[in-house]
Amino acid sequence: MRLSVMLEPQEGLSYEQIRAVALRAASVGFAGFYRSDHYSSVADRAGQASTDAWATLAGLARETDRITLGTMVSPVTFRPAGNLAKVVATIAEMAGTIDGAPRIHLGMGTGWLEIEHRQYGFPFEDVGTRFRRLEEHLAAVRGLWDPTQDPFRFDGEFVAMDDARFAAIPQPRPRIIVGGKGRKRTPRLAARYADEMNAPFVSPQECRELRTALDEACEAEGRDPASIPLTVMTGCLVGASRSEFRDRAQRALETMGEGHLDAWLDGLSREWVLGEPERAADRLGEFADAGIAGVLLQDNLPDELDMLDVVMRDVVMRL
Repeated sequence: MRLSVMLEPQEGLSYEQIRAVALRAASVGFAGFYRSDHYSSVADRAGQASTDAWATLAGLARETDRITLGTMVSPVTFRPAGNLAKVVATIAEMAGTIDGAPRIHLGMGTGWLEIEHRQYGFPFEDVGTRFRRLEEHLAAVRGLWDPTQDPFRFDGEFVAMDDARFAAIPQPRPRIIVGGKGRKRTPRLAARYADEMNAPFVSPQECRELRTALDEACEAEGRDPASIPLTVMTGCLVGASRSEFRDRAQRALETMGEGHLDAWLDGLSREWVLGEPERAADRLGEFADAGIAGVLLQDNLPDELDMLDVVMRDVVMRL
């Protein structure tokens, strides 16, 4: 199973903090490093510093070499399709490849946090409209990166391109990931346009249902279901011992939760990777048994770099 680290930098993280986590993740053997793409606090904490996702990934592209980098996910409401394709292609050139495979992964989604759209002047429509916008962005970005479609033309509801000659076309093309956990529209878009589908905060049983939905969508598109993996993004709180785990969990509760620690942890237990190494490994095993090819572990204590060591040293050995 491919394990990656996931950060939420819109909750006040500086570039140096992001960099420190990415470098530690790479040094201990994680396969990938991802970050969210938000301009406002998801936790509704006013005044939190935020950074631009693709600007920080450009920096990390030059400061790392053996770890994949990407967004999970970039709202298509934030950037015109042509701009997104150019920015990501440029960073892909900066990043290079790993054994011939792209280091840069472009996660794409509809966008859901209304307040940041209002604050920064991004369009925010009803969910059906946002899905139509997402599909046009997926088609346009894929088209611009396709050397057989040169010049590229697109005349849609949200995207209009006339004789676009995209150069240099990234080779290999950055990996495209569609994020979401719906049972209909998301699997269809993933089967049609993506290299991977990622579901956030779902239980192993929900993973089985999503895998079935994705398989059915692939069959409807005439695509081999084995050609598109399903991955998961979920929270991670682990400790090498019970006391270390509870101390770490208490600190996480103080920054992102409320109420009594045990009740809070119980509410996370269906989806998160929690606890001492054996329990955490069991959860990862459940995801693997449900057909999950990779797990993005959301790190909500980015200053505690030792937790990444515990995952790779004490949890992975039990898988």
